Amino acid sequence: MNLVVRFRLLFAAVVGAVLAVVTRGVPPDLTAFAAAASRLLHGRFAEVYAEAWNQAGPVQLLISRLLVIGAGRDGTPSIPLAAAVGAAFVAGTMWCCRGSLPREAVGGGLALMWVATALPWNGHPAETAIPLLWAYAVKQSRRDRNLAAATLLALAVAVAPWAILGVPCLLAAAPLRRALPTGALAAALGVACYLPFVLTGHFAMFAQRWGISAGTLPTLLGLPDVTWSFRLAQGAAVAAGVALVARLCRTVPQAVAIVPLAATLLRVATDPVYYPYYFFPVAVASLLLVTLSTRRLPLAAAIGYLALLAASGNWIVWGSLTCLALLLLATVKAAKPSTAPHLPLSPQPS
Repeated sequence: MNLVVRFRLLFAAVVGAVLAVVTRGVPPDLTAFAAAASRLLHGRFAEVYAEAWNQAGPVQLLISRLLVIGAGRDGTPSIPLAAAVGAAFVAGTMWCCRGSLPREAVGGGLALMWVATALPWNGHPAETAIPLLWAYAVKQSRRDRNLAAATLLALAVAVAPWAILGVPCLLAAAPLRRALPTGALAAALGVACYLPFVLTGHFAMFAQRWGISAGTLPTLLGLPDVTWSFRLAQGAAVAAGVALVARLCRTVPQAVAIVPLAATLLRVATDPVYYPYYFFPVAVASLLLVTLSTRRLPLAAAIGYLALLAASGNWIVWGSLTCLALLLLATVKAAKPSTAPHLPLSPQPS
């Protein structure tokens, strides 16, 4: 038993690698994104977003191009790549939980279960980084490194346009008068990533129409499909919710995880379209919350495992909203006056 405990990270890495290889599949859109990246790299900017289906950011396209190296003809990731990602995901989660064996067990077990759902291969792999970019942006803002915070948020937007929802996360680190300029700079930099394609006159992203998935909140409106007009309204509603959560937990050390998790949950709960991989950014944010939970580990674990259950059972609305309710409960319980403006992202020993 002592040997297992001593080499637990190694064992976890091996199990994560094997599970990742066994469960890997063909990531949706990955080969198409990679093809768009090839056009980008050859300077054919007018062709990258000439069709409305492409809703990925340029950074995501480039990452997709890297991920198809060594892939099978059908786009299945190579075995070494899948193994490396699975091992790093599980062992990395446990390493971030260091200092507490119970937290390592919760984080490692949860990470393994997410790998079993084929995270990140059953989705858009690059988008799993978005909550982490948001979290580090909040951390940088708390250290008054506003340019770094804006750059991180802009990088997230360059991965996927919906990452603009992370801008209100800055309110967890600074009052509105200070967060507003940083958020405006982040939005400007994010938009600038798309300008080379817009200026070609062949930017069709905003022409996309989405069919509404069964079981989503927008089905109550009776609409057959939605356009970017609905997306803008959805974004405004989610941003308002994120801003509220951010303001509630400004004094909470775990805000760097709470606010990104709230943003990803609100996005899933209000989206007119649903795929199980929409919960993958939720998974990353929930694991981050576990790594930071030194005193309320059971509540953080409950949120993480409930998110996994909701994703596995396609319980879109009630699952995400229940997770959000538990998250707000954790925020209220953890909120207390604090005079320290700079709070660490790394976990502290229990």
